[in-house]
Amino acid sequence: MLEVAESQARFMPRKEDATMPFRKSLLTTLPVAMATIMALSVIACVTVNIYFPAAEVQRVADDYTDDVYGSLNTAPPAETPDPSDDSSCLEIFLARVGSWIGPAQAHAQDATTVTNSAIRGLKDQNIANLQQLTPYLDGGYVGINNSGLLEERTTDGLDMQQVSAVRQLIAADNQVRQQLFVEVAGAMGIDPSQVSQVQDIFSQTWRQKAPSTWPVQDDGGSWNR
Repeated sequence: MLEVAESQARFMPRKEDATMPFRKSLLTTLPVAMATIMALSVIACVTVNIYFPAAEVQRVADDYTDDVYGSLNTAPPAETPDPSDDSSCLEIFLARVGSWIGPAQAHAQDATTVTNSAIRGLKDQNIANLQQLTPYLDGGYVGINNSGLLEERTTDGLDMQQVSAVRQLIAADNQVRQQLFVEVAGAMGIDPSQVSQVQDIFSQTWRQKAPSTWPVQDDGGSWNR
């Protein structure tokens, strides 16, 4: 009887496992899901490096700063050389040689100078603002912070009218500076995401070249006066 039962069991159709469709589906979709996860992981780990022309921006910042700060200083008039003086004759000759060489040097500088009407306009505004703010910068009332922007340091000794004027000039000049960073980046074809790097270079340059009487803030947040 046992042998007959076993024989009948072998020929009876087996019931399909209820979990079989799920297993088949899992076997089909799991490789696809794993491949997708791996692809996303690779993409997430890829860093896109955008070139930033730091040296070129530094040259632009140097030229711009020299022009602006130089305009704040009134150079003494040159003395008229005495033709009878041999040294004066030599100076005249060297000056003429310099005038012949000068245009070629100026052309070479122009090749690396970045400017347009917007930048020139901002420079003029920057100069005009600083000319009015110079007494307050020299007096320690205003300084250049480590973001390259002007900052009020103190109002002690200033009347209400002076305080109002200084604050308006600070706000106006900081707006000029912020716009300058954007314009320089645009003129040099720099990615908008790198405008902050342009600002960093200008900030360092403005502080390094600032007159010794002006308060400047170092990268650590300390002021020099």
